[in-house]
Amino acid sequence: MLGAIRKTSASLLLGTCAAALTLAHPIDARAASGIDITLPATTLQDALLQFGQASGTTIISDPALTAGKRSPAVRLQGGVGESLRQLLQGSGLQAVPNTNGEGYRLERQPHSDAGGVATLSAVTVTGRTDGNVGVLGLSSSAGAKTDTPLLESAQSISVINRDLMDMIGAKSTAEALRYSAGVNVGGYGVDSRVDEISVRGFRTGSFANNLYLDGLRPPGSSSGATASATQFDGYGLERVEVLRGPSSVLYGQIAPGGLVNATSKRPTDYARGEIGVSTDNYGLARLNADVSGPLDEEGKWLYRVVGTGYHTETQVDHIDLNRVMFAPSLTWRPSASTSLTLLTNYQQDRGGSTYQFLPSHGTYFATQYGRFGSDRFLGEPAFSAYDRTQYSIGYLFSHQFSDRVKINQGVRYMRVDTDNSSVARQGDLQPDGRTLRRTASISQIRSEGFTVDTNAEVGFRLGETDHTVLTGLDYRTQTIRVQQATGTVGSLDVFNPVYGSPVKIGSPVPTRRSDSDQIGLYTQDQIRWGQWTATVGLRHDWSHDNALVRSTGASTRYADEATTWRAGVVYLFENGLAPYASYATSFEPVNGVGYGGQPFKPTEGKQAEVGIKYQPPGSRSLVTLSAYEIRQQNITTPDPDPTHLCDGSLCQVQTGEGRVRGLELEGNLALTDNLTMVASATLMNSKVTQSNSTDLGKQLPRVPRRSANVWLDYRFDQSVLPGVSVGLGLRHVSASYGDSANEYRTGALNLVDAAVRYDMGNLNPAFKGMKFSLNATNLADKEYLASCSGAASCYYGARRSITANLNYAW
Repeated sequence: MLGAIRKTSASLLLGTCAAALTLAHPIDARAASGIDITLPATTLQDALLQFGQASGTTIISDPALTAGKRSPAVRLQGGVGESLRQLLQGSGLQAVPNTNGEGYRLERQPHSDAGGVATLSAVTVTGRTDGNVGVLGLSSSAGAKTDTPLLESAQSISVINRDLMDMIGAKSTAEALRYSAGVNVGGYGVDSRVDEISVRGFRTGSFANNLYLDGLRPPGSSSGATASATQFDGYGLERVEVLRGPSSVLYGQIAPGGLVNATSKRPTDYARGEIGVSTDNYGLARLNADVSGPLDEEGKWLYRVVGTGYHTETQVDHIDLNRVMFAPSLTWRPSASTSLTLLTNYQQDRGGSTYQFLPSHGTYFATQYGRFGSDRFLGEPAFSAYDRTQYSIGYLFSHQFSDRVKINQGVRYMRVDTDNSSVARQGDLQPDGRTLRRTASISQIRSEGFTVDTNAEVGFRLGETDHTVLTGLDYRTQTIRVQQATGTVGSLDVFNPVYGSPVKIGSPVPTRRSDSDQIGLYTQDQIRWGQWTATVGLRHDWSHDNALVRSTGASTRYADEATTWRAGVVYLFENGLAPYASYATSFEPVNGVGYGGQPFKPTEGKQAEVGIKYQPPGSRSLVTLSAYEIRQQNITTPDPDPTHLCDGSLCQVQTGEGRVRGLELEGNLALTDNLTMVASATLMNSKVTQSNSTDLGKQLPRVPRRSANVWLDYRFDQSVLPGVSVGLGLRHVSASYGDSANEYRTGALNLVDAAVRYDMGNLNPAFKGMKFSLNATNLADKEYLASCSGAASCYYGARRSITANLNYAW
């Protein structure tokens, strides 16, 4: 099957994981037949959230009602009303049916004292959604490694859940972030290999290795010919979180702009499933499948199986893509306080790569023959290939000793094998304005890593304050092995390409090996006092990197240490306003040595941020306004002493500094029961503030000054167009420079996206559970350069894509 995927148009899959926890049809049946749900000891807010998701019930409360309250481990049985009574027993609260007959609202019981020690965010929980309601994630587990409401986080965080991903038609992590503030995707053009993302001006995607999965860092490298990166198929994801700003306190070596964390789909405690097919204007043939539920009557064993497979052509000539992804998972819950989830994933990519190093002449600059388009392929169809196989196995474990003490552990082993046979440009076009010299290479890279993160969460009361202290230790090791070969190939006429030039190349030989590890010890205290909440954290890291160049036998060892910290405070007004302020630091190791063999120090990031969040009580809407300044220091820049030579070239010194100042506004708004808006606006001012080179005072590459995005989604009333929803998206990105010298400036960009969805159960009851959707990106099919970083490194952006999906859920 693995070999045949190159020749077939699609591969049959055996199963996929369950849908987002808020999908509906099987939940309705469960609520009608009686509740049987086991909940761990947690905050009352989280218990209500889990109950609502599992039972299909909407529950609304004012902010102060759940403040400081906790729920013990409990098994709920019976009807929804009776189960809610059990859950709220002893809390001083009661659940009252809403006047419209849908869901419940929380009220104080008569003669009860419902006071609390902290005002939490409004609890709005729903176990059902049609894509127009429920697109707001209420909390982020990645931001503090505890389930913390977004309103209480002194940091700008975006949560894109499964419903929102489906609404905007996102098929990857990068596409899920198209409407997020401070985020730029596709800055290096269309690239089928990875998810290229930058946050607040700094690379945060696959090659930057700041794209996490389930809170753990995958193995990878962005170092030239040794580049190895992961990409996680979007169908297997439950949500994507963006943590803006330095996050080293909890995650170690991280770019100062932030990190992106993707969460895998996991087993559900109710039976459900879906199967779907997709096609698009590039001939996509895709099959998705997703099944999940309990394996036993008591619900101690839960399973989920997610799978997808597809074949498609692309906007680049002679590039086809093929993928198979299979992700089974299993949860064991021996008691309400203990959970162990085994997560496995296998993904195989075969075909080519849409990534092209295009010459600036013929793309950025017109020649006497004009410009060639975004479909131009510079390689050789019979030789060029990009094949990747990645697989992982790991687990997530948690145990609640009491309602105040909990331990968590995440463990994963991941391996990525990449085989890249490439024919690429050699410099810019020749003087004739149409001939491009080329070179051939083969890179075979094995990247594997083991990661473990263990922490303990302890809650206690000290005087008038409530504390949640998190203390943990994480360890990560990574090994990368590289085999390479280089060869020759004939030139190409880029305006009239004729392929078939013979490639002369030998067999790959081992060239490089690197081994690295990192140990981090961290602690964090989340403090609640009245309507104040504060977070302080401290971490120390030890990192080691050993690099071997086999051709010369040169071995280099690096050892770094770094201490990082953060502090933030939020005030929670009863009307849903939450102003906040924070300061945080980060670090990233830098390989290499300066004059005299002095190893480089890690780069250091520092950010000051202030902002205000607003979530009206009882609403599903959240708006965040934030202002920040980030400085990154210890950036390498040319040694000012021309007599300081390293390996025959001018040495580098770490005196460089870059700065980004920004203002962000983001909102996920349920404007009415029928109308949803997702919008963001960003202003960024970047500058090289210290340098010994010509980039001093220049803007940082690929940091647009302005961006604005808005998605409006409307569901028609049953009396008008039953079952029909439409969406329209507008994206604007201002002009930016693609190179550090600010010589290549790409123009402003305006793109239009759209969607139409139809619930076919409105056509005929026999079609209940079947939905059709049509999603379009870059609807006007605008051809544009995403960026140019040099005379031979220009990149076209993604052209129009129209995808049709037919899904059946049960």
